[in-house]
Amino acid sequence: MSHIIGIDVGTSGIKIGAMNHEGKLAFLSRDSYSLHYPFSGAVEIDPEQVWSKVCSLIKQSASRIQSAGGSVSALSFSTFCNASILMDNQGNHLGNGILYIDQRSKKEAEWIRTQVSEERIFSITGNRLEPGMISATSLLWSQKHQPEQYQRAHKWGHLSTYLVAKLTHQFVMDWTQASFTGLFDVQRYCWSDEICHALGMDKSLLPEIVEPGQIVGQTLKSLTGEIGVPPIPVIAGAADTACSTFALCIEPGEVFESVGTSDVITVVSNSTEHFDRRFLNRCHVVKDQWLSHGAMSTPGAAIQWYYNEFLRGEGSIQDVFVRLPEQSPIGSNGVFFLPYMHGERSPIWDPDARGMFIGLSLNTRKADMARAILEGCSFGLRQLMNILREEYQLSPSILPAIGGGSQNRIWNQIKANVLQTVIETRELGETALMGACYLAGLSAGLFTREDIVTFSRNNKTQSYLPEPEAIPIYSRYFELFQSLYPSVKDFYQKVAALHGHE
Repeated sequence: MSHIIGIDVGTSGIKIGAMNHEGKLAFLSRDSYSLHYPFSGAVEIDPEQVWSKVCSLIKQSASRIQSAGGSVSALSFSTFCNASILMDNQGNHLGNGILYIDQRSKKEAEWIRTQVSEERIFSITGNRLEPGMISATSLLWSQKHQPEQYQRAHKWGHLSTYLVAKLTHQFVMDWTQASFTGLFDVQRYCWSDEICHALGMDKSLLPEIVEPGQIVGQTLKSLTGEIGVPPIPVIAGAADTACSTFALCIEPGEVFESVGTSDVITVVSNSTEHFDRRFLNRCHVVKDQWLSHGAMSTPGAAIQWYYNEFLRGEGSIQDVFVRLPEQSPIGSNGVFFLPYMHGERSPIWDPDARGMFIGLSLNTRKADMARAILEGCSFGLRQLMNILREEYQLSPSILPAIGGGSQNRIWNQIKANVLQTVIETRELGETALMGACYLAGLSAGLFTREDIVTFSRNNKTQSYLPEPEAIPIYSRYFELFQSLYPSVKDFYQKVAALHGHE
């Protein structure tokens, strides 16, 4: 039986799985890799470490498929967005990848604004200009601070570009990834000559723009031993949230939440006219559809941080973050949490913001702090939902939720109460991986778009309904939460300035 191998590279690890012609995902495995923090505000990955683990996982997966009597017909990717990487003509990296949460390129972002107005940038790219998140800022930082690497570079791209280049020696970037470069015209589906010219950007350094479902080449014959398969087609794939949107068959006007390291609420549109500056906006996998993301940077990371620093040895993170929050009442005994552990994107867009517990007392317990994290992240999500209601005129009665964080039942119930919306989780949560496989399966002729709709409907759900008695209580706590960030915004800026002078 023929299988598609899908690889999903997130900021917390790598997942791989194989899908057959019936849309069933099997042979799942995963591995982790390290993030690096070389100096204050900097976050990097070692591309070689990611590549080595991807090869190992492909080989393991191929071996399991072949042992079961099957074969591998294609590979496809889902990757986080983004990591900025310079490469030589063989696809080898020339330095570490600079992540989307990296803040080193503030001066580059300021310089870009002197060359192209923010209004013009938004009209072309659909996005505000933010260091790290818009990867052109990281590229310009490399040009200035890593001149030897920059001069040696054959191409630049995101992690997806690098992985495909290592497999095929083809340098491409799909349009869901390109949307967050700050150099891409999201309505014309091409690099912006105007912006590239204004920034003095050499377009020959940029990869070819491709459709997410496009076959971009075959795995190199020289890699047969390393990945365990002979030359097979490689599909470009797409950004992870775009893959999930495709797998869930979300239609224009519909909304869903994805909860991993970040917590992102996504709406699908069939035009760009409603783009909001507080959201990230990009081309969807489906041409002439666009995605708007209300993206909080670190809810999942905040949970992981609290567990790593204070709760190790008390059980698995999945168990502890259900058991402890249940021991604290609504409102966490007066403790509030601002979930800005490494700056924040939507809705405040403040790289200087940081996490904060407020309301601690001598009676505060670790259970209160654990629940406060879940509640604070939920209040942040309500701020994003309010933007959808006010600017997009959308009030979803059901919010599908996917990702690792969607498996936490107490958090789902808190969200349902805070948002006053039914939270609906999926039995099979690996939607980014499934989306990557669907893209490849379509290209390989393994199944049709109609088949994908059927597969999606067969993914069982569980619903969390708002509790009427909790709604008014959480509404009062939300109003207090709303007042916290404005109260400490100046404090954050002063602390950042102080650290900047050290």
